[in-house]
Amino acid sequence: MTILGFAAILAGCASAGELSQSCPAPRLEATPLIIGDGSRDRGFPGGISLADIDDDGDLDLMATGGYSPAQGRPSYRANTLYINDGSGNFSHSPDPEFLVADNPNSGSTWADIDDDGDLDAFIAVQHGRPDVFLRNLGGGHFAREQLGDATATRGSNFAESWADMDGDGDMDLMSGAPTMETPAGPLHVFRNDRGQFIRVTGVAIENGPTSNAATILWADFDNDGDQDLFATNSDILRSNGIEPASVETPRYYRNDGGWVFTQTEGQGFDSREFASTAAARGDVDNDGDLDLFIGHVGYGSANGRDRIFLNDGRGRFTLDGRFEGHVHPDKEASTASFVDFDLDGDLDLATTAYNEGIRLFSNDGSGAFDLVHNETLLNRVTHYWGAASGDIDGDGDPDLVLGSWGETAAGDYVTILRNDSDLCGRSLRMELRSRHGAVDPLGARVTLVTRSARGERIQLREASGQSTFRSQSGSNFLYGVPEGERVLRAEIRWPNGRIQIVRQFRMDQTNTFEEPR
Repeated sequence: MTILGFAAILAGCASAGELSQSCPAPRLEATPLIIGDGSRDRGFPGGISLADIDDDGDLDLMATGGYSPAQGRPSYRANTLYINDGSGNFSHSPDPEFLVADNPNSGSTWADIDDDGDLDAFIAVQHGRPDVFLRNLGGGHFAREQLGDATATRGSNFAESWADMDGDGDMDLMSGAPTMETPAGPLHVFRNDRGQFIRVTGVAIENGPTSNAATILWADFDNDGDQDLFATNSDILRSNGIEPASVETPRYYRNDGGWVFTQTEGQGFDSREFASTAAARGDVDNDGDLDLFIGHVGYGSANGRDRIFLNDGRGRFTLDGRFEGHVHPDKEASTASFVDFDLDGDLDLATTAYNEGIRLFSNDGSGAFDLVHNETLLNRVTHYWGAASGDIDGDGDPDLVLGSWGETAAGDYVTILRNDSDLCGRSLRMELRSRHGAVDPLGARVTLVTRSARGERIQLREASGQSTFRSQSGSNFLYGVPEGERVLRAEIRWPNGRIQIVRQFRMDQTNTFEEPR
């Protein structure tokens, strides 16, 4: 049903290039994180997530604690939950859980796993320690609890993501991505069995017994209604004198149902040239499927570049030769974010690298990207390790939050990139609510269709438990509607596959839709 409906949408659409229009390049202003009393909060994150954690309609910020890489015994830092007042002003959560500095934390992933309407967190932990589960009790309070095998398995993990892997209506879990201090190993897969998380072995998505995954992206890449997996794998172990992993190329696993996953062969990224840490997914050419950014790790191939791979709609990816990505000799791309910063109806791109600056690319409407020459961003050099996008200040356009393992020249570990772009359209924000009241349930997707005198445009978005390395973005369904275009409809596909067509919207406001019962 989904594929037929989607084909009908595509049949009436002009190409993205035909709908492109002149629009000033996006402009982001780097600012420090300022908390409620006016002081500067430098943080010390392992990863960054944006989510409406207290369910008050705005995006809060979770910076996992990380650890100090100073010589000697590592100094652990507490996770920090920053509560948003709705205008992008943050204050520290007083919950005692965020005062404990007992783990070298990595990233966090958020979803409503107990069907009580609020978002719970799973945190990947490094140095061979167990991962952490935080149950959201409501009212800004959390309890650290055991989660079966998921909190009993030790793996020294970088990555984590909730996803409904078996299509039974609840959130399963993946963690893993061995850190650079430990030998390579498999991804850990946990099946949700009525709230008990049981490890699943012998499935292809373990990614090989000695893989070195980094970013794990769950999404419906082949448009068949279930969640597939794309995982980057890097060769960074070689640089640290550890025996290299057997898997050092990106891998895409097609979900065939019933815990059967098939690693696809012959993909455009099936080469060690594309060993990678960073990745992101988004429909860059507005053709109704999710494309991929794959960042380069410079340790194995000094001539490699960041690349974009275009999806044919069935999960087959080919290299987009138009994108001349950055070269990272002896360094590595660390994060990537596809975001419509200027609200012109197509996704722009922001990338970071370890010990480099921030690069911003403008989409010309056809899926081709031009580097925006912003010396301030390019010169803001540090060890970036996390990035999450979302409208943090409630002004209708998406911002970007970066976390770093090392401090910037100004002494910051958290950087807020506020969106000061000259906007080329109006914002349309959709907020989806599950049957239990949770915001933007993972696996939900929305296709927005607009029309101008030049034809129809489609914009596809999907909610996911990880958006790039060690990070999860918010504002999943924030769209730009360019001047001269009118909204025809939105096709909401809920996680259970049910389709809902919506035709009435309020521009520059939040439109809330509840999952049909």
